[in-house]
Amino acid sequence: MIFFSKSADINPKLTRQFETKRIRKRYLALCEGELPESQTVDAPLARIGPISFGVRDEGKRSVTSIRPLRATSNGSLVSIDLQTGRTHQIRVHLAAIGHPLAGDWLYGQRNEARPMLHARELSMTHPLLNEPLRVAAPVPEDFRDTAVERGIVSRHEDIMTLCECS
Repeated sequence: MIFFSKSADINPKLTRQFETKRIRKRYLALCEGELPESQTVDAPLARIGPISFGVRDEGKRSVTSIRPLRATSNGSLVSIDLQTGRTHQIRVHLAAIGHPLAGDWLYGQRNEARPMLHARELSMTHPLLNEPLRVAAPVPEDFRDTAVERGIVSRHEDIMTLCECS
């Protein structure tokens, strides 16, 4: 999900919301293994290679809240909220707790066509109307197919409904 304004005078309002953490980002992920309990990962991230990051004491504080929607031995469907927004934060934190993203060639295994991470929702205050604004993106077909193939959800289940009900 990408968010931008078409008007230059709106940009400072959006930037202020990002800086003051008033823009909330939610993600869906398919991770490896059975992740049965909610947890918050509070672990600093630092660059450890040309394109990779890792948990390091000297890194920047990074906080990720993880809530399982379905947990099976073939993988788990999780809802993720970011309290901070660091590069590769979700990928590194999931790998650090032993549940890398399915398909994450950098921090896990290249066992899917791509890392199974989906930006599902962005919530903020509308910069002109000053009213709550929520934008949701439908679950991509390949994400859904992977969840079905792994037996995490059935073909007839609506993954977005699982997010709202849990």
